[in-house]
Amino acid sequence: MKPIIKYRGGKSKEIPHIMWHIPRFTGRYIEPFFGGGALFFYLEPRQAIINDINTKLMNFYRGVRDDYSNLRRELDEIESLYTNHRQEFEALKALHPDERVEDKIAHATG
Repeated sequence: MKPIIKYRGGKSKEIPHIMWHIPRFTGRYIEPFFGGGALFFYLEPRQAIINDINTKLMNFYRGVRDDYSNLRRELDEIESLYTNHRQEFEALKALHPDERVEDKIAHATG
């Protein structure tokens, strides 16, 4: 399984290099520096304790654990909005394929 979110310092790309350092285990998996949880999601342990110093991150995972159906509904709504807006954007872009929107940030600093 892949991590739910991307997180700086993530270990997703490192897993093939570190797997031979991880002993086989049947007990509880404990992850004190969870972050995006790449190793946890790769190992898929049956019993686990996860933690991270980032309170907002841990609140996110509690929300996933405790209220997944509501989270899934909210994410589906966001995806629907994105899809609709993306279709509108693509339709407008097709009408004016050579026009570009001015980048105000580049002009403000330059």
